[in-house]
Amino acid sequence: AFFEESTAIGMRNIAGKVLMDRNAPEALRDTPQRAYDESKALIERWHGRDRSLYCVTPRFAPTSSPEQMEMIGSVWNEHPGTYLQSHVSESAEEIAWVRDLYPERDNYVDIYAHYDQIGERSIFGHGVHLDEAELRLLHDSGTSIAHCPTSNTFLGSGLFNIDKLTDQERPVRLGLASDVGGGTNLSPLVTMAEAYKVARLAGCTLNVFQAFYLTTLGAATALYLDDKLGHLSAGCEADIVVLDLKPTPILDFRQQYADSLEEALFALMMMGDERAIRATWVAGRCVHDREVDGG
Repeated sequence: AFFEESTAIGMRNIAGKVLMDRNAPEALRDTPQRAYDESKALIERWHGRDRSLYCVTPRFAPTSSPEQMEMIGSVWNEHPGTYLQSHVSESAEEIAWVRDLYPERDNYVDIYAHYDQIGERSIFGHGVHLDEAELRLLHDSGTSIAHCPTSNTFLGSGLFNIDKLTDQERPVRLGLASDVGGGTNLSPLVTMAEAYKVARLAGCTLNVFQAFYLTTLGAATALYLDDKLGHLSAGCEADIVVLDLKPTPILDFRQQYADSLEEALFALMMMGDERAIRATWVAGRCVHDREVDGG
């Protein structure tokens, strides 16, 4: 259903069936074989159709048995160009639970590595408590992390240390995300503002240009789509959001005192929301114009 709607609009979207066979409500569980068969069928139907891309999606290691984890790694590696997404190192309690479930593995990331689930086009949400060995494994394999600040603060998971992931000796591909389940807002502007606050609380620095990069080109790079998305260059797909710097009375007032692009964008990042969306273009076609559609 998701891919049908996405294709009708012409969007570049990546999605997939969530896979769980344990530690989840019975109605949501599948089996190792069903996970393989249904993922494979969906890949064959949707991956590469128009602008759709498929993502093999184990919820996270605790909700998949070792047998299902093997099937997940197999179906992903059998279909080059597809994606894999899951969660890693979100909270201390989760890490302890994972250690009990997979005592033979060195660390949380090593579980996914053992089942051939890391590498290019593999994206893991959170990564709040990664140690140096895990960061090195992510860097060496080209695996990406999706930083989900509103989810981490809402759930009390901890403070993401962005400096550890952007260390130039072994940087990890990184983008900003909401985490729909635990995240409290889908607006990229709100997500950037929360990422800034989390960074400050963690003793790190996230400037406004870094934040906008992680939402655009950085996110595209994390998805290995930076040849198509995330920047306004000739030959790229024209998915464009036009932002209004003064969408509300308070931002209109604040922007009167902005004397640089950096300050203007910072004010928008910290105080903006969906009302800042002036227009939206998908694949070169305008699908929303505030002046025409209202709102």
